[in-house]
Amino acid sequence: MTIGLGIILLVLGLVLLTNAVDLPDEVANAIASEPLGWIFVVTGGLAIVIGVLLSVNRSQHTTAVEHRQYDPGPYGGGPQGPYPPGPPPQGHYPPAGQPMPDNAPQGQHFGAGYRGRRA
Repeated sequence: MTIGLGIILLVLGLVLLTNAVDLPDEVANAIASEPLGWIFVVTGGLAIVIGVLLSVNRSQHTTAVEHRQYDPGPYGGGPQGPYPPGPPPQGHYPPAGQPMPDNAPQGQHFGAGYRGRRA
């Protein structure tokens, strides 16, 4: 918006300086067109320069990088046990593909090696 306003002021100032448009007598007697034209030209030029500087500042990007470090805290030492933790415990079922032990509960159909009765 600053650049657009600067261009408008610059054009109005140049129109007033060059007398490209004949002003009505009431307006021409009330204002001096040459000093007002110079004021518009200078103000328009400043507005364009400020607009360009602001747009350059907006185009610069800032990247934030976050680094985290482990703080052992007041008691010292790291986490207890293996890291990363191993697989969860399997309970009383063997891994898939191994036969169920003879003392396994009956009526549950888990694992590929189930040796139970068919119903």
